[in-house]
Amino acid sequence: MKMRKGITLHNQLRDGFDAITINSGTVFHKEQQTEEVNYQGMRFTPLYEEFAYVTKRDWRPLKAQEIKTIQANGNRKDYNTVFVGDIPPHLRALFEELDLANSKNRAEVLDKFGADPNKTMKVSQAMEEFLTPLANGKPFHFHCIGVNLPNIEMVACDTTRLPANFQEQDKRFMGIHNDGTQFMTLHTTYKFGNRISINLGKETRYFFFVNLTMIQALNMLKKKIDVKKHDVNIYNVPRHFFKHFPNYPVIKIRQEPYQYYIAPTDNCFHDGSTLGNSSLDVTIVYFGAFQC
Repeated sequence: MKMRKGITLHNQLRDGFDAITINSGTVFHKEQQTEEVNYQGMRFTPLYEEFAYVTKRDWRPLKAQEIKTIQANGNRKDYNTVFVGDIPPHLRALFEELDLANSKNRAEVLDKFGADPNKTMKVSQAMEEFLTPLANGKPFHFHCIGVNLPNIEMVACDTTRLPANFQEQDKRFMGIHNDGTQFMTLHTTYKFGNRISINLGKETRYFFFVNLTMIQALNMLKKKIDVKKHDVNIYNVPRHFFKHFPNYPVIKIRQEPYQYYIAPTDNCFHDGSTLGNSSLDVTIVYFGAFQC
């Protein structure tokens, strides 16, 4: 299925569009074999939520017309653009001093932040200096340190419904999805800004996104089903969209260590991946309305 003009990509990666690939769409999770995780004594096959869809694995380089379709122009806004690039060298050096990339688990990552408050304060101050010009005078805030196991094809999951002592194999991964809360609808997701996520691990990770806004996805669905009758909303729109448009392509961005993506994750389908990796995945995430 041909891509429509929608969310665009402002690409400042060293490798340019060589770091970007595209596939032929998505597939219901039970119809594609899930890769096993084998890490630090844990060995299991990840499980998915009931209606999850995952990306097909037929990745290829973008054609010239596809690059033209997703390449950002001067109309770069927080709600309609994905931005990718490298963090400044001095900020990278401060993160490297914390040695997060060699951590073996989440507890070790967090311990390293607490072990040297002076280094952590320097990192925090440098992040503020890096993000302030990107925020365009709007507020932003720290969201989380993300930690994922290696060889997870789609890393997003909702742990709020799990007990406090949950194990990794208890997780149910969401598949490609949109973020959202009870405070927004499919018509208002564009008002809620975006996120920046920086890869602090030692291996390349991947960011997937579909270049459609939530309103575009909803309007496409309206031509297939009665969206009011099916009560299509912020929570169930992925299952409906990918059921009816399994051949709409997904963009895959290679995110090397100390590279970032900025994306309107409330306003587009997306996910991250550590498939093929063998070491812990570590990210730092801030919320705001960033542009660059």
